[in-house]
Amino acid sequence: MQFKHPEILYALFLLIIPIIVHLFQLQRFVKVPFTNVKLLKTIEQQTRKSKYVKKWLILITRLLIFTTLIFAFAQPYFSEYNAQKVFNTAIYLDNSYSMQAKGEKGELLKSAVQNIIENSSNSTGTFSLITNNKNIKELDAKSLKDELLALTYYPIKIDLPTVLLKAKNNEKTSNKAFNRLILISDFQDNNSFDLNLSDENTPINFVKLTPKSKLNSFVDSVYISKSTATETIISVRIKNTNLSNSTIPVSLVSNAKLLGKTTANFENSNSAIVQFTIPETSTFNGKISITDDGLTFDNDFCFSISTPEKVNVLCIGTNAKFLSKIYTNNEFNYTTTPLQNLNYNNLQSQQLIILNELETIPIELTNSLLDYSTMGGNIVIIPSNNTDLISYNSFLETLAIGKIIVKEEKIHKLTSINYEHPLLKDVFEKRVDNFQYPTIQQYFITRFKNSSNIIQLDNSEPYISSSYSKNGTVFWIASSLDLEISDFTQSPIVVPVFYNFAKSNLKTSNLYYTIASENTIDILTSIKKDNVVKIATKDMEFIPLQKVSQHKVTIELQEQILQSGFYSILNADIPLKKLAFNYNTEESNLNSIDLETQLSNSKNATISKSIATVFNEINNDQKINWLFKWFLAFSVLFLLIEMLILKYFNK
Repeated sequence: MQFKHPEILYALFLLIIPIIVHLFQLQRFVKVPFTNVKLLKTIEQQTRKSKYVKKWLILITRLLIFTTLIFAFAQPYFSEYNAQKVFNTAIYLDNSYSMQAKGEKGELLKSAVQNIIENSSNSTGTFSLITNNKNIKELDAKSLKDELLALTYYPIKIDLPTVLLKAKNNEKTSNKAFNRLILISDFQDNNSFDLNLSDENTPINFVKLTPKSKLNSFVDSVYISKSTATETIISVRIKNTNLSNSTIPVSLVSNAKLLGKTTANFENSNSAIVQFTIPETSTFNGKISITDDGLTFDNDFCFSISTPEKVNVLCIGTNAKFLSKIYTNNEFNYTTTPLQNLNYNNLQSQQLIILNELETIPIELTNSLLDYSTMGGNIVIIPSNNTDLISYNSFLETLAIGKIIVKEEKIHKLTSINYEHPLLKDVFEKRVDNFQYPTIQQYFITRFKNSSNIIQLDNSEPYISSSYSKNGTVFWIASSLDLEISDFTQSPIVVPVFYNFAKSNLKTSNLYYTIASENTIDILTSIKKDNVVKIATKDMEFIPLQKVSQHKVTIELQEQILQSGFYSILNADIPLKKLAFNYNTEESNLNSIDLETQLSNSKNATISKSIATVFNEINNDQKINWLFKWFLAFSVLFLLIEMLILKYFNK
């Protein structure tokens, strides 16, 4: 038994007062001589004994009355926790699109909302509600109900470590607080379950919601498999969460018009590919639709085909024939010019500038390239065999890169490729170790700051490296590419290297984008000083974060786009291009992780069967059996006993 106000129990010491008063009333009787009346003496003795017992009974009942009253005011109770405890329950409710799956009582999310409302109505503590897009603290049962009823699906899912961090920030830090976390989700098997609970002291309840059927078909991806002057063939990959022999209707729609229809045959597989032919046009905005009884959000898939944006490449110096073969007219606007004929006004309009075997770099070019690099431009430096080190080092120091040490005239081979470098990361399907190594006759030894090697020589010195300068990247090639000095241009690797030199500075427009917390897109356009680029649909319009250079605008999207569909890029209300956005296909996977295996070593984690089970436990923890009513009843009972004693005893 515990007491809410134990300090009141000190009043029990006051019970000594009626005891003292009672003892003073029990004084000894004085004998008085009287005549010989034997019968009266006998009656007198009996009366004295009964009065003595009666007074002790009255004392006991009065002591019991005061004792029970004191206990009642101290508010005794039975509970596992102190009555002063403040219960704070953090609830993470996964409102991602995978929770759209059907359970025993409808959609998993809606069923979970209903269960939480029904089972939390009698809770007396506070709540905090964490979803993929909200974090609300200090809620009572009614406020929690209002927030849950307003909850909708959200396309961007946060990971569990982030949930734990938010829950920890919501915890009450008082010594009287008792915090608990409930995680309610379908816990998809998407290889992202990375949860370390070894340092967690807060009890965590995992409630796993399971759909009735885990069978779901969805559009996984769309890509161009072939493109000619007259038509474009797109391939559509349809996936199923399990092996299947079923067939699914697939349609191609553009501007609300049906352009094609076929079926996807899985043939005991979980993947099928169908193709559609599109007449060659400058732009095409299409939507792939399937008919499926599983999740509905992933039955449509948008994509947009537009004319590829050409990349401007300028070569200053010696005319290199291999560059014109790489930078072809269908993808690049490639120009070459000797240094003496250079138009400095054209520098800022380039995405890539190549300094090809210049013997010296004049101060005018240095200053212009510094401005160009500050605006985010990329530079490739190919030194001459007769390079003026003083001029080059002055240029490199201006860009804050480093310097050239000396030219070494020794034969070396290019033997090491950094496959993890962003320039080459997605180029090779597999690593090649037995190709014919290019050979160089001489090279320049450099000491650059914050550089990253792309290709190395057999002595581990860098041959091609990248260094960040201002807002751009400088690519350094350690020798002349003249065939008498290096046969690097005869190697197959020269094509992807120089191709990506130009493409690396442009985040090209994709057929579609996945709705995510961050997306970065480059738009090749020139806008006026006071103008901004907007993104709009029929129903909404917003201005994204953007970085403007002379001939390019980099758009940074941060959770502004939350619905799949087409979005127009506008410059002063003039459409520049259209982008397609789709929901993350990871949400289409209805397979879940094995929580018992994942949490086998977690002491504070409990896997609960249902939401009702968790809240029953919470309500039992918060339940307090108050006893003060019983003590008040006993005090009344003892008062009645005293009254009966006074009225009927010894009559």
